[in-house]
Amino acid sequence: MTMRVVIARLAIAAGVLSLTAPAAAQAGPGFRSGTPPVLTPPPRAVDTRGFDEARSAAEYRRVGSPRIVVFWNRELSDRIANDYDAVMLERGEAASGAASAVSRNGRYAEGAQVSAYERETRIGKREVTDDSRGSLLDEDEEWSFLEAFQGRLQSAGVRLVDRNLAMRSIAAQPGGPLDKQSAEMSGITRLADLMLAIVQTPADGTPLGVRFKVTVTDLRTGTILATLVDDGDSRAIVPGRFVAGATGFEREHAAGVDAGRAGSNLASTLLARMAGAWL
Repeated sequence: MTMRVVIARLAIAAGVLSLTAPAAAQAGPGFRSGTPPVLTPPPRAVDTRGFDEARSAAEYRRVGSPRIVVFWNRELSDRIANDYDAVMLERGEAASGAASAVSRNGRYAEGAQVSAYERETRIGKREVTDDSRGSLLDEDEEWSFLEAFQGRLQSAGVRLVDRNLAMRSIAAQPGGPLDKQSAEMSGITRLADLMLAIVQTPADGTPLGVRFKVTVTDLRTGTILATLVDDGDSRAIVPGRFVAGATGFEREHAAGVDAGRAGSNLASTLLARMAGAWL
């Protein structure tokens, strides 16, 4: 056997030992049996929201696609009737000016102040309290948020009912309720099966400076089907990939979240949360 052949065989043997050394080392003295090899990567985290959304949409259709009325930035309070105050409103206009007057003998003129006042009085009623809450979003942001939120739900087949139309359709009927609370309850129970209420509170460090609470309630039984508190960020739980940065490779940052994206994210998270909760 030549020296060249011996050297080649020794190199092959050294390569095989280097590949099997870590696993063999863990099986030796001082290591517990059953531990994974040091070269085995940890299992990658999995974001199941997409699967949960699809499951939720299928379950929603399976139970008959219940109609959902949306209460935006308002909650269904425990008041059974509205409180009103009798008020009297006055509206008036005043005008003043100067006029000249001539004495009887015509020798001199004097200034005279002239004033006039008109008053209009109206007696009526004014609502004392209301279930609506002041919005923390600008009107433009609110429109973008609602468009994306409702659009995401509707793209999954969710049937949404307009609250104001439900109330007016009941109040406009002959003998319909005149009280706002009665018209609201009668209208939504007639045209909807579930109620989706969204309220907001200030929250630092969130994309819009707001955190949302969403509650889904069965109008027939009063059962709360789901409660979700979320800021509309909804970043994936899977770590971002490594990309080239100014000082080397770094984790990829998630894209910025505006009002439209936050609305879509909130609807997506709500759909995933509702998986297994539809009646």
